[in-house]
Amino acid sequence: MLPARDDADGSLVGLAVTLAEHPDPADPFPWIGLLMVHGNRHRSGLGREIAGLVEERLRARGRDGVRLAVLDSNPGAPAFWRSLGYRVIDHREDRRTGRPCSVLLKNLPPGPPRTIGG
Repeated sequence: MLPARDDADGSLVGLAVTLAEHPDPADPFPWIGLLMVHGNRHRSGLGREIAGLVEERLRARGRDGVRLAVLDSNPGAPAFWRSLGYRVIDHREDRRTGRPCSVLLKNLPPGPPRTIGG
C-alpha cells in the first residue's frame, strides 16, 4: 500500500494498493488493485501523481508493465487511466463480483525516473 498524506497536516488524502502478481499464474504483470483520492482532492492531480509513483516503483523493481481493471459502471475511470497512457486490452467479469469490467495495461519501458510534482 502506498499512502498519500497532506504536506500540511499529515492527513491521509489518497492511497494505492498493488498486487505483485495476479491470482492467475498465466498473468505476468503486477496490478493496481485500488487507487483512491479523497473527494475534496479530486481533479487536483493527486491521482495522477500517485499512479506515477506506483509506476516508478514498479519500474525500479524491473517490471515492464502494469495492469488494472475498472468497472464498466464507473464511466469516468477509463478516461482517467487512458489519459495516463493505459490502454484497454480486454473486457471480462470481475473475479469477485461478476460485474463487467475493462482490463487496462500500461507498458513501463526502462529509462530514467521521471520527476513527479515539478
